[in-house]
Amino acid sequence: MPSPTVLRESVADLVTLANGDLAALWAQVSTLDQARDALMDVLPALVDTYGAAAATVAADWYDDLRDEVGARGRFTAIPAELREPGTDELARWGVSPLLGENPDWDAARVLVGGGLQRRIANASRETVMGSSIQDPQADGWQRIAQSDACLFCQMLAGRGDVYGEETADFAAHDWCSCEATVAWRNRPKPVREWAGPSPDRSRADYERAREWIAANM
Repeated sequence: MPSPTVLRESVADLVTLANGDLAALWAQVSTLDQARDALMDVLPALVDTYGAAAATVAADWYDDLRDEVGARGRFTAIPAELREPGTDELARWGVSPLLGENPDWDAARVLVGGGLQRRIANASRETVMGSSIQDPQADGWQRIAQSDACLFCQMLAGRGDVYGEETADFAAHDWCSCEATVAWRNRPKPVREWAGPSPDRSRADYERAREWIAANM
C-alpha cells in the first residue's frame, strides 16, 4: 500500500533537486545585493516548478492509495493550486545573515533552503488535504510526524485530529518533514489520538516541550 513515507521521500527528492538549483545560483553571487536580487528573480520559478511537481506527485499517490483501499465511487485527486509563494519576503529574510560586518553565507543559505523546502512540501500537503476534504469516501485528513520530529510536530500529530474543513491549516516550520494523510470513511484512522503519558515520562519532559514551543513558534 502506498505509505506516507513513500510520498515524503518523493517530495524530499524534489526538494533536493530544488536546492541543487539554489546551490548553483548561490555560487554565482558574492554580495548581499547580488544574492537578494538573484533570489527574487529565481525563487518564484523554483517554487512554481518544484511545487507543481510535488502537487502532481501527491495527487498520483492519493489516487494509488484510493485504489489500494478499495474506496467506492469515482474520484480523482485534485492537485493543489499554488498559493502566493511569498518569495520576495523569503529573499529579503533569507539574506539577513549577510548584514553587518561578518556576513554568514552558510546561515543565509540554510534560511533560504528551509523556506524553499516548506513551500514545496506545502504543495504536496495541500493536495492531500484538499482531496481528502472533497472525496466523498474520506472524512478528512490527519497529520503524520516522524518519530524524530520536533516537539511541536509531535504534539500536533499526537492529537490524532481529523480535519474536514477547508479552513484547517497545516502548521509547518522550515525543514518540517510532517505529511498529511487520508482518514478514510468507515476505516481505522491512520493516526490514533495519543493515549497519555507513559509511566516513565517525567514532568521535566513536558516543561521542555512547552519551552521549545514558546521559543520557536
